[in-house]
Amino acid sequence: MKFCKVSLLFALLVAVCFPALAQAQIELNIPFNFYVAGKSLPAGHYKVAKVYEGNQTAWCISGNHGSVMMLTNPVQSLKTAHRSGVVFWYTGNRYSLAKIWATDHYGRDLLLRESVKTTILAEGGKYVEVAAE
Repeated sequence: MKFCKVSLLFALLVAVCFPALAQAQIELNIPFNFYVAGKSLPAGHYKVAKVYEGNQTAWCISGNHGSVMMLTNPVQSLKTAHRSGVVFWYTGNRYSLAKIWATDHYGRDLLLRESVKTTILAEGGKYVEVAAE
């Protein structure tokens, strides 16, 4: 009986900690110019990774043309599985990085200032997903 309790506790611990053990780095090829944290980056090959192993909040996107650090909040999608990759918000002629999906059901939302959120929503648009290589 004691073995069953310990096994159950261990299984629960692994299930809770699994998002923290998610893929450490995502490599992708982004086919269009885009914006991250107010900075413009050209199309190309990029890597998205946590800045610090023990910190899920700070992430960095880097490539041959520079890198940008961004702050994020956790997001989960228990009903829909996502491929590892990133999601952009496209409005008119501008792509803005909006989400990072590190695993099927757990990802990160970029922190945006309230004025930026209001502008993005007012302009309308659509989400564009770019999968990891």
